[in-house]
Amino acid sequence: MCMANQGILRLWCSMLALSLCAVLHAQFEEPIIIDHNYQHYEYPIQEGSPLEFGRRPSGTGSVLFETNPTGAKVFINDIFQGETPLLIDNVPDGTYSARFEMEGYLNHYASFDVAATLQSHVTAGLQPRPNYFFDRRELYTTLIYEYSDMNAGSWGVGNSWGGYFKNINLEQTTVVHIGVLNTVSFEGSLGYGFILGRLNRCRLTPQIGYSGVWFDDVANAVSNWRGYLRGALNFKCAFTQQYAFSATLLYDKTGFGFRAGVLFYVN
Repeated sequence: MCMANQGILRLWCSMLALSLCAVLHAQFEEPIIIDHNYQHYEYPIQEGSPLEFGRRPSGTGSVLFETNPTGAKVFINDIFQGETPLLIDNVPDGTYSARFEMEGYLNHYASFDVAATLQSHVTAGLQPRPNYFFDRRELYTTLIYEYSDMNAGSWGVGNSWGGYFKNINLEQTTVVHIGVLNTVSFEGSLGYGFILGRLNRCRLTPQIGYSGVWFDDVANAVSNWRGYLRGALNFKCAFTQQYAFSATLLYDKTGFGFRAGVLFYVN
């Protein structure tokens, strides 16, 4: 009987020891975190290629360049490579930048990756350059030098701000004349500009505007304000993408006037 009791006691002790070990192991074991928000990448490696599990393959790949239209020059990292369609082999793994250039089309830029044993495909649809030098939506400012009979029959200096929106021109001009009859004119005008035939760097804009002039007659100590309508024919000729020459023929009830200046595009 005593032997049976001792056996039961030993069994209970063994079970208690095992339970205690399990509890202690669970306390000090690092928790297992399961994250299902993973991304799975597969690299189609050619048969027989050495590949270590879990490591991106290293080596060289190839790149095929195609454009619409064909015949564009291809530059990789600013180094000329050839014209499209173009296949380049033995390109080391990595990320590269490409530039496509073609006469009559806007430059196209792209970046691409190269992986070992794979062929990257880079395509580009080239956009034609506008058939005229000016943009259809442009903002500009002009430093001007003007002569006008209305403005005390003298020369003055000023500035114009304006913009073209699909060839509709809105412009505001301020001109200051200093002399015996000091004047400051403020003019708002509306016009329609069009390209002069094949001279895609030149634009002609008939305008109609309303101008208000403040006179300060120094000799007679008299000041007054006059408002009047003014017609204008504006000619602009661009000599860079940012600068242009501007000349305007003015006409109002006092006669003709003339305005010239340098135009700066601000967009």
